Amino acid sequence: MRNRNTGNRLGMMADEITAAYRDDREDELLDAAVTAAALIAGADGRVEPVERGEMLDFLDRNGFLSVFTRADILDAFACRLRQIEEDSGVEAALGSLGRLAGRPPARLVIEAGERVAAADRRIDDGEIEMLVLIRMALGDGVCRESERLGGRSTAPLRRMMPAAARRSSPR
Repeated sequence: MRNRNTGNRLGMMADEITAAYRDDREDELLDAAVTAAALIAGADGRVEPVERGEMLDFLDRNGFLSVFTRADILDAFACRLRQIEEDSGVEAALGSLGRLAGRPPARLVIEAGERVAAADRRIDDGEIEMLVLIRMALGDGVCRESERLGGRSTAPLRRMMPAAARRSSPR
């Protein structure tokens, strides 16, 4: 039986490797959640402060602020927004989400997008379309259900909105 405290070829101990793997996974999940938030926030042509705030609140509720600072998250968000504005930026951002396709953390990324979409109490058609694209990139069953019904599934978003906003929101 191998000693768990022996180093590998790079001189790393098993505990160090596990910690590095966990850190990489946290970075990957944060990147995906921030990417979804940025895609949604920019989908209606304007990024509202309330959308940034909802992203931070959502990430805080899910334990990200115990690992990353608010400044780190806001910097990542601003960087992703700039990348999205470049040619083929949306496609590249959606493509980067594929790393989590079909994996349990994908649900958290979708929920981050939904929360940001509902943050300003208006759900723009561009935001709905972007959510569908995010769901497709992540292999989410909600998107397949929407296709089966012949339209866009907005039920999760509509439930998060106050009744007055639902009445005034298009579609």
